[in-house]
Formats: sequence, C-alpha cells, structure tokens
Amino acid sequence: MLFLVVMVSFHLVKQSDTCSSLPQLSLDGDYIVGGLFQLHEKYGGTGPATDTENRKPEVLQCHRFKFSSASYQQIQVMRFAIEEINNSTLLLPGVSLGYEIFDYCSDLLSYGAALEFLTQKGRGAIPVWNGTNYRPKVISVTGPFGSSQTISVAPLYMSEMIPMVTHGATSVQLSSKNRFPSFFRTIPSDKYQVESIVRILQQFNWNWVAFIGGDNDYSRDALTVFQDKIRPANICLAYQDTIPQNQSLIGRLFNNIAMFNVQVIVVFANVEFVIPFIQKAIDLSVKEKIWIASETWSMNQELIKKSQIERIGTVLGVTVQRHKDLRGFDEFINNTVKSRHENACTDMDLKERCGQICSDCNSTSAQTIIGEDPTYSFVIYSAVYAVAHALHNVLRCGTGNCANSEIIAYPYMVSELHLL
Repeated sequence: MLFLVVMVSFHLVKQSDTCSSLPQLSLDGDYIVGGLFQLHEKYGGTGPATDTENRKPEVLQCHRFKFSSASYQQIQVMRFAIEEINNSTLLLPGVSLGYEIFDYCSDLLSYGAALEFLTQKGRGAIPVWNGTNYRPKVISVTGPFGSSQTISVAPLYMSEMIPMVTHGATSVQLSSKNRFPSFFRTIPSDKYQVESIVRILQQFNWNWVAFIGGDNDYSRDALTVFQDKIRPANICLAYQDTIPQNQSLIGRLFNNIAMFNVQVIVVFANVEFVIPFIQKAIDLSVKEKIWIASETWSMNQELIKKSQIERIGTVLGVTVQRHKDLRGFDEFINNTVKSRHENACTDMDLKERCGQICSDCNSTSAQTIIGEDPTYSFVIYSAVYAVAHALHNVLRCGTGNCANSEIIAYPYMVSELHLL
C-alpha cells in the first residue's frame, strides 16, 4: 500500500510540473476550490475514442471526446462566482479564493484529476497518513455532475471530510450521511423529481407507461423510487429498459415499446444517453408519443434544435426551478472571450497527459456560452457561495478583515461546523 501511494504522488508531481494548464481553468488563491466538470462527453464523438467495442487497446484522453459547450458554460459560472466573491468587501474580505478545474469525462480517465485535489498544499504529493492533519490542495470540491461519477469519487474526499458540493448529483444514495458525511448538494434529490413525474401521470390518467433509463446510478435509483411510487397510484409499468451504449442496438427498444403498445415513455437518463436515443426515434419515424423528460435533458438546447424532433410527439419535462439571471454574467463572459489565450502546453506528448487540455475552450464564442441552457447556473453559483460563507464563518471574519485571523481553515472545519 505504501508503494502505491508513493507512485501516485510521483505521477501527480510530474504531471503538474511538466504541463501548464489553461489560465481560465486555474487561479491561485489563499484557499482553492476544486472543480470537476464534464468538458468532454463520450456520446457523439468520432474516431477510435468512441468505438468502445472495436477499438484497439490504447490510452484514451478526455479531449478526444465531444466537447460540451454546456459544461463549459457551467465552468464559467463557477469562475464568475469566485471572481464576484474576491471583489466583495463583505464576504471573505482580505482572503482570496482560487480554483483548479479539471475535465471529468469518465471515472477511468479522470481519477488522476480527482487525486490531484488530495495532494498536500504546497508540496504536490499525497502524504502517507500518520495520524495528524494535513492541508490538502483544496478547501472543497464542486462537482462532478453525474450521480455515478460522484458516488465513485466521493470516498476519496469523505475520508478527509473534504466538502463536496454538487449541482447535479441527485441520486437518493447520496442522502446517506453514514456513507457520504461531507457531501452536500444545491439540487433536490431524485425522490422529489420522481414524485413530480408520477403526479403528471396521475393528472392525465396515463397508467400504461414505459420507463427508459441509462446504465448508471442516476437512472437505476430513480427506477427504484418510481416503482415504489406508482403502486399506490394505480400506474402500470408496462415496459422498462436501459439505453445501450452500442447505438446500433437502440432500435430494439422501440420495437419493444411498439409491441407493448406504450404511448407514454418516461425517459430518466443523462443527456449522453438521451441524445442518441431521441435521434434514433427521429430516424425510425416514431410519432405521436408522450415523452416525460427528467431534468437532465428537458431543457437541453442540442435536442431542441434537432431537425424533425417535433414529429416524435409531445415532450413534458421536469426541470430545476430557474432563478433570475446572474447579474453581470454576460459581461464576464465577453471579457473572458476577449482576454483568453492558448494553452501554454505545446509539447504534443505532454498534452496527451495534461488533465486540462481543451482546444475548443479557446474557440467557443461568447454568444454560444451565453446561449446555453442556464438551468444549472444558479445551483452552481449557490454551491460556490455556500462554501465561501462557511469559510467566512470558520475564519471568524465577521465584518472585519479575514486577513487578520490567525485561524488556518481545514476542509473538515468547513464540512462539520458550517455546511450541515
């Protein structure tokens, strides 16, 4: 075990020493907020990176997958919130927040980024635990978005009580404080979303339905809750299935839906599963269905713009309650686009190992970023502010200057005392 820890530490030091990150993905500060966002998604890409069945064994990298402008917008919301806090004279006066943001495209490819947040502040290595406290690189972690990704990576941070404040992980599993003592979220549990969907079905007397999900905890946990809720509501689950990752097999689901004569389809899945599923429905000329959308895709801009999507029927969806637009965000984006520059890491071999490579980040227009679905903007903004207020209390800033405080804040202080 000691050998493994030392090897991990060495790898992280070498990576951080040899590959500079995009300036818009890192900022130094007195306390660092970590960010895990899915900048690149597996669905919709091209080439060997997305051919999971036939490709030759090789090391895959996030930047070979499809770029997500929606996730890029969410990163900008996090940056915007931190800049706003740093400019405030009331919240954390005299203390600067920084950030370190990594692309979390999959558990396998992104564990190095997750481990980076555990490195000891100022030393760049994960120490062997000796019974004493150490200051990890980050004071908290925002993200990742998905429930399965969060459940997978959370144990790394729970052991040190590093607060994870997520904006999208809605699985009911994450409500267990025994398993996830320093996990928090600014979005409701799926329990409430499923209850809303069942009420929609009851309202329109739709009692013969299909439930389609993805192969992850988000969908599986929702199905369990859904089955519990429909029994007393006299709703029959006529058909249930999982969207296969092999897109050539998706047509089988529609054959089964037709065979069971189902007109109402609840699609409770992440957008990377839903987009090829809905595209197949369009290709097969599936018509006059009622689609109930979960919050992950109900307002997705890529789906709304798809050609002939209006032919598949009527789509009703559940979404996160939107708040007013973030004042000053559009101006922040315009300034970001004007001032950004290319990644300093130019060696192609090093770029393959760099956890923050994003060539599309430098070419995405301000209009594209601003025009993305803002559903998760406020919950990301709230996640950052929740950590900032907790840190403000830990440092006993009051209305004075935090810089005069002799207190050194550790992540467990933020979790145990002020985010509960």
